Amino acid sequence: MLIRFTVENFLSFNKRTEFNMIASAEDRHKHHLLYADKDSLASLLRASIIYGANASGKSNLIKAMGFAKKFIVEGVEKNKNIRTTPFRLNPGKVKEPSRFEFEFAYKERQFAYGFVTDKFKVHEEWLFEITLEKDTPIYERTGNDIEFNFSHSILQKIGDTEKARLGYEAESTRENLLFLTNTKERNIRYFDFAYKWFKDVLTIIFPESISALLPLLIMKERRFSELLRHFDFGIEGLSISEILLDDYKKIPEKVKEKVREDFPYDEDDANGMFLPQFNCLISSADDQELKVLELFTVKKDTEGNNVDFEVSEESDGTQRVIDLIPMMMKMRQGPSVFVIDEVERSLHTLLIRQIFELILNNEAFHGSESQIIASTHDVSLLDIKRLFRADEIWFVEKNSSGETVLYSLANTDVDDLNLSKGYLNGRFGAIPFLNDMSELGW
Repeated sequence: MLIRFTVENFLSFNKRTEFNMIASAEDRHKHHLLYADKDSLASLLRASIIYGANASGKSNLIKAMGFAKKFIVEGVEKNKNIRTTPFRLNPGKVKEPSRFEFEFAYKERQFAYGFVTDKFKVHEEWLFEITLEKDTPIYERTGNDIEFNFSHSILQKIGDTEKARLGYEAESTRENLLFLTNTKERNIRYFDFAYKWFKDVLTIIFPESISALLPLLIMKERRFSELLRHFDFGIEGLSISEILLDDYKKIPEKVKEKVREDFPYDEDDANGMFLPQFNCLISSADDQELKVLELFTVKKDTEGNNVDFEVSEESDGTQRVIDLIPMMMKMRQGPSVFVIDEVERSLHTLLIRQIFELILNNEAFHGSESQIIASTHDVSLLDIKRLFRADEIWFVEKNSSGETVLYSLANTDVDDLNLSKGYLNGRFGAIPFLNDMSELGW
């Protein structure tokens, strides 16, 4: 579970800015709360929505999380620059590094992981365990100097040989690579819990995102079609056709050769490579022979027979729901943290509300330790009577210096007023300033 995320000097964030999922003391919707561990005094939120004008920085908050996750999970190649983007409206910050930190709960323990980097090298990196009494370092990095806390429970049982190996791997970590990323590449298991949280628990979904492993999920999970029917699109279910890559005619041979070279044969993961230009997934069989999986929607004709349609033939809204259903299914299983930019894209306002009601109010989701965070313009979701808590609603706006600031509705003077009307009237800021269009003389 995500506890807190902070970012500094990245895109439109100048000063250190915090977004958190820590619950306030309000009494509404207590079934929305989660607990980081059995001894935790603080409760966490299961959902948050983020409002703001266009270009206010809503998407930049999610891009900051997405950049950090990608850098942690994938790293960068040797001699390549790190793709960080400092705040450009403060000349003093342009050449300064960017800072990112996540506090998260995983397997009943709480951790803080963060790093400071510019486009050339990692300046700092740290991993701490957080308890009620204190924050305990597991390792800390300054430049290429990494200090390990061998008295911490994660490291205290390792012998001298492993200590020497850790020291060697620390010294040999490239300056443009995070040590946490290097531990995965070098098969060092002590910090797997942190790497796996970023890789497997935290998922960032942008408007153009497509669930690459969707066909594999459908093959394993019968509830997918049940959930799709719940949204009443007239779709009975989904079907998949499997064809050997060598026999598939829609993909040019040059692309097939590239797929064979780049395919991620990884025994630890569900092997899959999505080709958006061909709307298909490449998967490996047990004998590592590559197959093409094509996804179809299934509908009934007037005589009750099943008819297959390509997903591309469906409306944008239907395609968006098909993309989001894997998220809902994973949230039921938990743990998971989904961060979605423009969650309402191509979806009717009642449909997106129904998705949140299902996630927040259906008991199947309550024990899963899952969270959803989404940016939106949909004012119909501004409902603290029936849908959200005040501390689950955040606003983003730019100040006079062009930097993004974040604040929670819980920190404003709000009761059961008409939130959507108040928001549109500028009561909470975070709306565009519109000039008089008549001045254009059109």
